This record gives sequence, structure tokens and C-alpha cells, in this order.
Amino acid sequence: MPSMILLPDADGAISGHWVAVGETNRWECLDDDNDGTSYVKTASPGRTMVIRFANPSVSEADIDFDEDVGVQFLSSGRSMDRSNPSLVDIAFHLPRAGFSETATYASSLSYTTQNGTVRITEPGGTDWTYSNLEDLEMKCTKNGGYEVRLSYLALEVTYTAAAVTDNAVFFGANF
Repeated sequence: MPSMILLPDADGAISGHWVAVGETNRWECLDDDNDGTSYVKTASPGRTMVIRFANPSVSEADIDFDEDVGVQFLSSGRSMDRSNPSLVDIAFHLPRAGFSETATYASSLSYTTQNGTVRITEPGGTDWTYSNLEDLEMKCTKNGGYEVRLSYLALEVTYTAAAVTDNAVFFGANF
């Protein structure tokens, strides 16, 4: 099953509670998994940030929406407490809020990967459409009291490729 990765391309309306380190904007800290060269951080419980994602790189005509389309978050982060993990609630924010999951980042010297559940419906409960995949935003909310650093946040979209229905003539033969 083919997939595409939607990377962050802008900070959302709510982002000031998380600090960007190594880049000017928060979204730039999250667009590659660089193990701490750039990251966003916060230690205060309840602090939120919203990140907007790039539109799909695959055209609408190339995706078979009669089959399941799945969307899940991919992330990398770490707890700065030596003994306790850090928790971040990650949820869809736009086009419709929902599907909150708690990502647990281990207390270690390296970043750990946390991937969300594959969602085959958008947060409103209907099948994904191309317009649902455009202008997606995710909201991250710090849960608990230990500083967390996130260095990567992306969306993976899995889909079935649309069947080619063009019966073009190729060197005199009709396929």
C-alpha cells in the first residue's frame, strides 16, 4: 500500500507556549527527525501548540477513495527527566478536532519514536476525502510536569492507488 508523508509547513494559531530551539519557527523544528539538532520544548502542563501540515503530494485522481485511506502521526521526542517519561497529548485540530492520543517519550539520552493509531475515518466519523487531507492541523498539549522535547512530527497517509483507466493507443496496440 503506497503512502505519503505530510510535513509541517506553518505554526498554527496557538503555538507560543512551546519554545523553538535551533530554528526560527516551531514547524521548522519538527520537519525532520534530527535527534535534537532542532526541537520544540515545554515543561509546563497544559501548554499547547498547533502545527499546520503541507497538502498532499499525490494528486486526488491518483488516490482510490473507495478504499480505506489511513492517517497517523509520526513523532520523535524525549523526556528531560532522568527517571520519568514525558507525556504529550496529540490530536487532530483542523479540519475537525478529535482523536486525541497520548504519546509517551522515554527518559533517556536519545529520542524515541512514537507513532499514533492509523485512523481510517476523519475525526467526524466519515471516510477521508481529499479536502480533509488538505490544510490539516495537529494540536500538541503537554501532559504532566517533566520537560519534553519534540524533534519530529509528521502525518503518514496510506492509500490505495487509483486504477489506471486510460486505454491509450501505444504503438498501434490498444491496452
